[in-house]
Amino acid sequence: MLAALVAAAALGTGAAVPAATADRRIPEARAIRACAAAGPFWPTMTLAIGGNTAWVACKERSRVVRVDLARHRITRSVRLEAPVIAVALGYHSVWALDTLSTLYRLDPRTARVTKRIRLQAAGPYNIWIGAGSVWVAEDRAASLVRVSPAKNKVVARIRVGDGPADVAFAGTSAWVMDHRDRTLFRIDTATNRATRLATIGIEGDAAPERFVLFGGSLWITGRGVPLLQVDPATGQIRRSIDLHGTGIDIVAVAGALWVPVRTAAVDRSGFPTMTALRRVTLDGTVTTAATATGRVDVHGLAAATRAVWLADNTDGFLYRIAA
Repeated sequence: MLAALVAAAALGTGAAVPAATADRRIPEARAIRACAAAGPFWPTMTLAIGGNTAWVACKERSRVVRVDLARHRITRSVRLEAPVIAVALGYHSVWALDTLSTLYRLDPRTARVTKRIRLQAAGPYNIWIGAGSVWVAEDRAASLVRVSPAKNKVVARIRVGDGPADVAFAGTSAWVMDHRDRTLFRIDTATNRATRLATIGIEGDAAPERFVLFGGSLWITGRGVPLLQVDPATGQIRRSIDLHGTGIDIVAVAGALWVPVRTAAVDRSGFPTMTALRRVTLDGTVTTAATATGRVDVHGLAAATRAVWLADNTDGFLYRIAA
């Protein structure tokens, strides 16, 4: 069935996408089929949500697909030049990144590529939108690449720590979490000057990988990492919250933090296979919003109006959990 679906999507036929076989994997969620194409060295930012539309990076198929979330239909499938590892929405465009260090700009209405930007990045990884720019991590150069959407070209390369894994924005500041050396940087986006704030003090081989700015704090999680509330001015840890698992990713919506978690055994393997989705309020109260009763890999996490969306690119589903 999936092979037929992908073929139909490539032809733009708008085939319906039933997902009854996935419903039991997260009983609290609505499931929609998308694409099963994670492959090895799985991506982590394969999902972008805008209104009733989802854009999914289908890595091993070298495609970006557009999904109508209201009608449960894939409405376009766009072939790119190499495996696609990330997708984002911003500046009236869809942005996609491939493994050959090309950043694609697509028209969200027509789903056509309007610009190819050669980044020449050493290990390109993920896309972030903020401060009037598109940002891509240069994993093997400990840097961020800044792209101007007005000029469609690279305008800066900013040195940060080893393994930039996530970026958050507020005003003229951007914060960067580096998962290998555990450093937290703040960038003045007006000058592109990066300042090292702190090394996140966690034990063992834990890796802080994902964070969000919410309620005046940075909230950090990752492999071997609980939920850490961090002062964005100093990088000092204000509080540590036990999630009963370690966080795969994190978003903020509906006045709370939402964190898919995995077991300690899965954490050690590095796989993004979740056991549950936790909801955390600013007072530190942790509840379980959804539970995985079958295998669910989290390759993308996005917040929408009153909902959290998960992309599982192993089995090819989007899951919606009401927030």
